[in-house]
Amino acid sequence: MAAETLSFLTKVDGTGRYPALDQAVREMVSSSFVQGRYRINMPVILASGSMASVTVWPEGGSDTFMVTDDGAALFELMSGAFSEKLFARVAKERCQRYGATFDGGAMLYLRVSAGQLKGAIITMANLMKEVVDETIQRSITQKASQIDFELWDKLERTFKGMQIQKRAHLIGESTAEHEFSAVLTTEKGLVAFDTFSSQGNSINSVYVKMADIGRNAEPPVTIAVTRRLEDLGPRLNLVSSVARVVQVDIAKDELLRLAAA
Repeated sequence: MAAETLSFLTKVDGTGRYPALDQAVREMVSSSFVQGRYRINMPVILASGSMASVTVWPEGGSDTFMVTDDGAALFELMSGAFSEKLFARVAKERCQRYGATFDGGAMLYLRVSAGQLKGAIITMANLMKEVVDETIQRSITQKASQIDFELWDKLERTFKGMQIQKRAHLIGESTAEHEFSAVLTTEKGLVAFDTFSSQGNSINSVYVKMADIGRNAEPPVTIAVTRRLEDLGPRLNLVSSVARVVQVDIAKDELLRLAAA
């Protein structure tokens, strides 16, 4: 006889409901009331791992409500040292898509009637996430572009006469095709270079690419290039497990040695 399968949902109360599931659902959305404003934590996770917090308050005695992020999206990005100017540009673009307003400083908001509150709260939580994610992605792309130019200049001065492909594509063991900042062709084989920043998405990306091509039958030499090694902290170990990790200002002799390894 097969053993009984146990689950945290097995214990049913007298109503036929699952207490553990009910509790989980209740905790998905929570609210607090502070100084005349409702603050609602929505089940939308931002880049830092925090939940999107939407603030709502009535305007005077009317049937109109303000639904806003209360500056939370900007705070999320400033905590990660992202550009405030870039945030403002993205916020303005995204607000236009949602029919919301950006005040030009820090706040995203919607002005709605009572009957529109539910949709507006959901919209604001999604808008916050999109503004944060898009700002981070653009920031990473901008930084990557700048460091790519520095890397290309370094490679051209170090490996004169050798074939250097910029923004080259290689196929990994998984059969996925990945784009690398540059691929150098030497007498011994290929050397794949990819630039990355200290941001989590960038680290994950370079790790996945380097790990995948590293499992090929004839893997290339993999070199991950960043601005400053000390900015990576313990995450340096993750990238160094699949590639040689160097700063973009690496000396020519050291770069020649690594490429020949």
